Amino acid sequence: MQIRVKKTWAAALGLTVALSTAGGVALGAGDDDWYAGDENVTVPDHDKIAATLKLYNASGTEVTSGTASAPIAAIAAVGSPVRAGDTFGTLYAHQVRSDTAPGAWPGIQVSGTSKFSGEGAIAVPAALVNSPAVDADAPGTSTLADVAGSFTTTGGAVANVYELRLRTSSPSGGVGTSYAATYVRVDGDTWEVTDNPGEVEPDPEPVATSVAVAWPASLGYGRAATVGVTVTAASGAAKPTGAVRLLQGTRVLATATLTAAGTASLPIARTALAPGSRPLRVAYLGATDAFVASTSAVKPYTVAKAASGTPVLRITKKPTAKKAGKATVTVAVPAGLAKAGGRATVVLTKGKSVTRVVVAVRSGAASVKLPKLKKGTWSIRVDYQGDAYYLPAKSKTVKVKAK
Repeated sequence: MQIRVKKTWAAALGLTVALSTAGGVALGAGDDDWYAGDENVTVPDHDKIAATLKLYNASGTEVTSGTASAPIAAIAAVGSPVRAGDTFGTLYAHQVRSDTAPGAWPGIQVSGTSKFSGEGAIAVPAALVNSPAVDADAPGTSTLADVAGSFTTTGGAVANVYELRLRTSSPSGGVGTSYAATYVRVDGDTWEVTDNPGEVEPDPEPVATSVAVAWPASLGYGRAATVGVTVTAASGAAKPTGAVRLLQGTRVLATATLTAAGTASLPIARTALAPGSRPLRVAYLGATDAFVASTSAVKPYTVAKAASGTPVLRITKKPTAKKAGKATVTVAVPAGLAKAGGRATVVLTKGKSVTRVVVAVRSGAASVKLPKLKKGTWSIRVDYQGDAYYLPAKSKTVKVKAK
């Protein structure tokens, strides 16, 4: 790793750049032989540990911003060992660069070497006792303004962003190559902790999902219904987001947006499904980069026909023994539904004499030519035979006296 001390101000600050009097090593080892800074730009530094370096004030409260010309913090510490057995820590600052691998970013030492464990350890808040730590406001420790002034922001340098690294050491093991880090952005005379712009987190894999459906017990033409849906993620606490669709084959019957609980209600309109075999399913459309689309099992339905209104026969011209008559047939249905069609039979009865007239029903009505009838009283009714949407139905009987 490239670590240097800027001589123009290092001497004035009194930074320790060799073995400290306490036995801690201030500077680290050199670059790994295999690690070429310009050839391994996208390779993460294997010496960086998972734990994050944090900054604290004298009371032990974490600080994430401050004044660039003032001490960075009272304490810089990490909550887990950087290297087992080490008892000394030193703070460095490295310039973040997009054209150089993190393991080869240029760096400077910004603090002396602090003992953090055992006799003679620096004073830290109780929560940080024995944690790898550095006294970040000791005399001679540089500020972030000093750090910003020590690097030239040219080429692939990420302007105003620096990586602070805490490395540990011991008298017997020397300085370790492992380190904990955090990133700071300097803006004029202020600074704040920031994300590392040089690292791109991989997009998380979308989570698999499943669809559970509460189906109605039955479906019928002319009856509205509701399908309840719950979409569940295969892992994680997050609930799936996005939309679900009710499908008959590829035909979309309804679409709804999932609630925060991952549920939805899909309405089936009264006229959405014609009578007959109608297999249904629910499809979850997924959410880009978050949840995988999924579908329910197919639910087979036989959609029932609706009941029509009672057919009504109206005699407009009475038949006689010498002249034919006329009548109309009306088959009413609920508003908003398809008009009745199909056929109807007008049945005329007198004793054992029966005459039938078959008519076509169009848009819920039919005109009937009644035959000549022998003298006497005839009973006339309409037998509606139904159609693709409606069940058969019978009218009330009408009495007609033929002369």
